Amino acid sequence: MRFAWSLVLAAACAAVPLAQQDLAQTPAIVTTPHQVTIGGVVRRYTAHAGIIPIRDNETGDVHANMFFVAYTLDRAAGAPARPLTFLWNGGPGSNSGLVHLLGFGPRRITAATGAMPRYSPAGTALVDNQETWLTFSDLVFVDPVGTGYSRPVKPEYSAEFYQSPGDAESVAEFIRVYRLRLGESESPIYLMGESYGVTRASLVAEVLTRKRTKVAGVILLSGGFPMEGDVPAPMRNALSLPIWTAAAYHHKKLAPDLQQGSIDLALGVARAYAEGEYANALARADALTQVERDAVVGRVARFTGLPASQINAKTLRVTTEQMSTTLLDDDRMVGRYDSRAVGPRDKSGGPYDPTTDPSLKDILDATSVLRYLREDLGYKSDLQYQGPFGGGYPPPTAFRGDWMSVRWNRNIASPPGLSAALAADPDLRVFHACGYFDLLGGCYASDYAARHAAPALAPRITSRVYAGGHATYEDDGPRRQLRADVATFVQGGGRK
Repeated sequence: MRFAWSLVLAAACAAVPLAQQDLAQTPAIVTTPHQVTIGGVVRRYTAHAGIIPIRDNETGDVHANMFFVAYTLDRAAGAPARPLTFLWNGGPGSNSGLVHLLGFGPRRITAATGAMPRYSPAGTALVDNQETWLTFSDLVFVDPVGTGYSRPVKPEYSAEFYQSPGDAESVAEFIRVYRLRLGESESPIYLMGESYGVTRASLVAEVLTRKRTKVAGVILLSGGFPMEGDVPAPMRNALSLPIWTAAAYHHKKLAPDLQQGSIDLALGVARAYAEGEYANALARADALTQVERDAVVGRVARFTGLPASQINAKTLRVTTEQMSTTLLDDDRMVGRYDSRAVGPRDKSGGPYDPTTDPSLKDILDATSVLRYLREDLGYKSDLQYQGPFGGGYPPPTAFRGDWMSVRWNRNIASPPGLSAALAADPDLRVFHACGYFDLLGGCYASDYAARHAAPALAPRITSRVYAGGHATYEDDGPRRQLRADVATFVQGGGRK
């Protein structure tokens, strides 16, 4: 399941005069000066918040408007161009709120009590983000069409954007116009996407490369590795095991010999078994003797904390549903996006409902997001700052769940993305990262694919695994390490 999960669902408040509210017209971009103190050093920067039109090139007609927030570090006249990173979340349907205001922007929303990563009724605070990426790159947080304040200007234009190729083409067009308007033609370009945003980043890289716009690097977070399909299915399936081990370890469900050491030791043993004996067993499952099959079931039970009776004796595998709903021996479930989160088990009997997932609750305070956009950045709109679960007018007539996933046209196949971009540009580099508490992201299979890329590509790909969930930057430690690793990647020109 490859969709992200920004919970910025609230409606925005009053905006510019109503006569200027026609979204077919391009609102002015609001520019404001700011400063933050990072590591004891004052950093002055300029913020730009606004909407850029996506126009039909044949007619010049605006088909959509895309909202963004950009940060450029102030520098002396004549100073060399800085790297420029475009960032977005996934869904499809998620705005950039999480990567912007929990992850990598210069200011960060945190719980007023300091309790992380979940927010409490005590409220939130806005603090200088010590792990901001602004120290090594200018940043542009992008809301693709249908998210945040970005919208098609007419209903009939929606189909252009609510599918993978059109989404990628529109984001690439946004990047072209942004660079033109902001005078950023000399800056090395980096693309960063989370969850479905990984697919978007891969496709946008291909579009830009095809249009002869140089991309220095692509940063992929928690959405799989685009060439994961090159890994044999038995190995991909086997590498779910250490993810289950991480969940079981956190909830103290493993056998004492695995539980008493560090989680890294437990994961190392589980991963070694998965890449070796377990992958081999899955590859020849139909030929296993009963003794061999029983042995595999026993080992899987050992590494998942589940009773052997719950391991499918035919497939020899455990599902995400099992780990989420049966790991704990009561009416609680663990979160699919972060297996450390615990909440009441959904007993409706229906399909998985992300709105009941404990790892998607209380992530980002919507009121704080709007206050920041309106008061700190000076951008005001009457539109709902739209996230993945709807909530706008008119109300839905049926269950929508992840609303953009419901509306998204999945019948239009995605073109080759990252592999085509890598083939076209021998200088393009890739950074891949994921968290092992993410039950959905296939972290270890993705890491395996990145580390076992074809010999010609392997030197151009860096992969890291962190002690986090789907949004690894929720936790202080992984956020610091991710920032350091990405800084090394960008400052090295995209190289390892």
